Amino acid sequence: MDPILLGIVKQLVPVLVTLGLGVIPLGIIWLVKHHQFRMKELEIEGQRLGSPSVQQLAAIEARLSAIEAALHLPEHNPLASRAAMLEGPATSQAQEQQPGRLRER
Repeated sequence: MDPILLGIVKQLVPVLVTLGLGVIPLGIIWLVKHHQFRMKELEIEGQRLGSPSVQQLAAIEARLSAIEAALHLPEHNPLASRAAMLEGPATSQAQEQQPGRLRER
C-alpha cells in the first residue's frame, strides 16, 4: 500500500467513526418521531372513517347469505364436520370373527 494513501486513511478513520456515532442517535430519534407521526395519522384516519353501523353490518350479512344461497354452499357447521372425525373406523362383522393370521415361515 502506498505510504501517502495509508496516511490519508489513518486521518479519515476518526472522522468516519465520529460521523457514524453521530448518525446513530439521529436515526433513532427520527424513527421514534416518524412512528409517533404515523400513529397519529392512522388514528385521525380511523376517526374519520368511523366504525360500520348496525345497518351496514346487516346489509353485508344479507348480501353474504344471498351469495351463499346462489352458490348452493352448505351451511357452515363445524361441529357436524368434526363429529365424523371423532368416530372410530368402521369395522365389519367378518373382520371381528376371523382370528389374526399367524406369520408363516
